[in-house]
Amino acid sequence: MEDHKIEDLLALKNIEKVIVDSTGNKVAALATCIYREYKKKEFHKYIYIYKEDFTLDHIIEGMDIVSIDFSNDGRLLYTDKKGLHITGTGESEINISVTGNIQQAMWMNEKILFTAKVSEKKGPDDAYFFEENEPLSELYILDLAGSIRKITKNIHIWEFDTDGENIYAVTSEKPMESCWYRSKISRINLDGKIEMVYDPDFRELGKIKVHKNRVAFLESIMSDRGVISGDIIVIENGKVKNITEGSDSTYSHIEFSGDSMYALENKQGTFTIRNLDTESEIWKGAGIIFPAFAPAFSTNGNVFVFAYSSEKEVAEVVKIESGKKIKSSINGELQKLKVYPSETVQWKSTDGKEIYGFFRAESPDNPLVVYIHGGPTSFSYPAFIDRTTMYLGAGFSLFLPNYRGSVGMGRKYAESNRGDMGGMDFEDVITGINYLKQEGKIKTDRIYITGGSYGGYMSALAIMKSDLFKASVSLFGISDWISFHGVSNLYNWDRIHMDQNPYDFQKYDKFSAIRMKHDVKTPILLMHGMEDPYVPIGQYYEFYRFLKENGKNARLLIYPREGHGFTEKDHMIRQYRETIDFFNRYR
Repeated sequence: MEDHKIEDLLALKNIEKVIVDSTGNKVAALATCIYREYKKKEFHKYIYIYKEDFTLDHIIEGMDIVSIDFSNDGRLLYTDKKGLHITGTGESEINISVTGNIQQAMWMNEKILFTAKVSEKKGPDDAYFFEENEPLSELYILDLAGSIRKITKNIHIWEFDTDGENIYAVTSEKPMESCWYRSKISRINLDGKIEMVYDPDFRELGKIKVHKNRVAFLESIMSDRGVISGDIIVIENGKVKNITEGSDSTYSHIEFSGDSMYALENKQGTFTIRNLDTESEIWKGAGIIFPAFAPAFSTNGNVFVFAYSSEKEVAEVVKIESGKKIKSSINGELQKLKVYPSETVQWKSTDGKEIYGFFRAESPDNPLVVYIHGGPTSFSYPAFIDRTTMYLGAGFSLFLPNYRGSVGMGRKYAESNRGDMGGMDFEDVITGINYLKQEGKIKTDRIYITGGSYGGYMSALAIMKSDLFKASVSLFGISDWISFHGVSNLYNWDRIHMDQNPYDFQKYDKFSAIRMKHDVKTPILLMHGMEDPYVPIGQYYEFYRFLKENGKNARLLIYPREGHGFTEKDHMIRQYRETIDFFNRYR
């Protein structure tokens, strides 16, 4: 068995979505290449289409395919930048060009509903008013003759669902990314009439599903549009009910089939597909269901399909029928790699709160990498191969703490660092390391920390609050909360998570690494993308300058053409090599 290397990760296909048709005979999976080529904006994508016996029928390849859906008679609808495409009935593929950038598309009986953004054309030298006249994502309906009619106006649609009669959507008045954090549930008629039916106050919404005037969706504090989890809220006959109130599981997806509602539960990394009406368990497994931060499945009531990886199994499409499990072989060539052990660990933080995470090690004497996930309303998980197993392949042990504010222990746990970001959640990480020492799971003082986004913030915070770490590698994180608020496109996010007006300054100053008083002894490597709209690169310019002018050991590595995360092939390779070299330099 071979240790994991960055080249192995680059060979992995990330399975983003899996769907089954109404008969259970056809399955389609959308997978993407994990990296972009040099100076390319798009990712290469693949649609794998499987027959009834789960043998591969054919593959459709394209760039930036964003949506797939089956009609009632088994036709596959998929979308990309060129428009809408229909295939699968034995006839020639139907291709319909659409003006604008398509966001989502699905069948509505014999017609197609889709959302698209249509931007005004302007040159690179044109002046424009900031946050004015940004394009809305609006709802359209199309018949197969190619006739398109716009349904909505003056409202932005983030996602929608239909049962063939009713349309419900997650909407906001404005289209800026930050407005997603203030979205609502709206009912939309085909004549364009829109009625707001639910306002979540300070929480966020996602994964909306509709069936016979029964509307279900997820609600919680959520960190970004790509990380969806929480409690299940149902609206039926005008009444709103949280049907998972007080649960110690996190809910990640909902599906209706027949008159039954199915849900995907996550309890400390063990996933369960459950019929919520009968409470019966369909499937259960420890690991990760993809997409990793918004896990999902598809069903017709008899067949269940999803993408899954455990510590021992590489990511594949799984089909469950009559209790039998069949897997695809999309990533089969990677199964030859080494299997690294994983265990769930639980400990008490300094205030007595129960915290959980995962520990992966081949020897207690190996140096330890503490990997802090982003979010914070996200989670770390054990997978066969992912962005963390590279450290195991390089001879490190790995600690993946799911500090308070993470998902996997219910909505109350996920919301428990609101107003205290960088406070007790950081203590959870430190007490977790101490627990590993006390239990003899690690016997080394070579302890390092890294992470991106909120994990980058925590990795920067670590050198200002502790001398425990030999080195820190901090990726595209926040160093100054008030300047972040002023320049990020997520200005509603920090207001909600800080639970304070930023211009009161108190919490924003208190939790900013750049404002803390500490004689820093830990070397730090900062990495950031030049085009990050979420956490603009100025955050690391500030922190780097602050450290250097105070005589501290800091370096800043800047990646051109990158946003919030590094996805160009050569940049991904360099990120891991620089990180591992930096850690090995400080023993």
